[in-house]
Amino acid sequence: MMLKTFILLALLIPGQSPAPKNVSSEALGAVQYEVRYKLGALDTKVADATISLEKGKWEQQAVLHSHASIRASSIFRLFLNAEYIADAYLTPGGQEPVYSFNPIKKGGKEGKFACTYDRKAKTITTEFVKPPADPVTQTLPLDGKTMDMLSLLQYVRFQNFKAGESRSLRLMMGANTVSATLNFQGADTERFPGVKAERFVLKMVERGLMENGSGSEITVWRSAGADRRILGLETALSSGVMVAAVKE
Repeated sequence: MMLKTFILLALLIPGQSPAPKNVSSEALGAVQYEVRYKLGALDTKVADATISLEKGKWEQQAVLHSHASIRASSIFRLFLNAEYIADAYLTPGGQEPVYSFNPIKKGGKEGKFACTYDRKAKTITTEFVKPPADPVTQTLPLDGKTMDMLSLLQYVRFQNFKAGESRSLRLMMGANTVSATLNFQGADTERFPGVKAERFVLKMVERGLMENGSGSEITVWRSAGADRRILGLETALSSGVMVAAVKE
């Protein structure tokens, strides 16, 4: 469930709308979010989240490093992992992932799930380490624009779109990729009053976030200002709605 909450936060056709060559200083730093579950009159906080973006290095390459952490609230720690962490390293323009990493802690043992993107070879190498089992690696084709969820959020921030434009992409869901479309719906003056916001809709073609198929459509809002920060996300589940919004 914590993974599904991250995916909520957690969002192409080659040659269209190139990303900025340089990411502005206003876009760097950390942004905090509150995650809530709503069902009828029920409206309860389930987690706090932070997503940051800084300039960095990965294997001697200049990259953008995005870090995300989600910490479950109070009683929900009984049902969710206490904390979920993800890291993504992207090209300097913020348009393509180079490497992504999720540490796994269970039963006092530490593991990981990692993806290495090789665009020259057009492959993604995944590595799943869960002690005491042996590491499991596999190689997947790098189809068009393929990325993990955290990288997708940064992609949404820094790409330029025309109103009504849709793009095809593939998302990493565990050790597999699934088809999705990302549609830019233009300015939204209602969801975040007083803030210049833009709305996107991500639709998963093959499956939803949840095992029962729900969560196949995610609405994402980004700032139209220089910071281009993600303002919020929302997805309908089989029962209720999960909502993440920036803390002011």
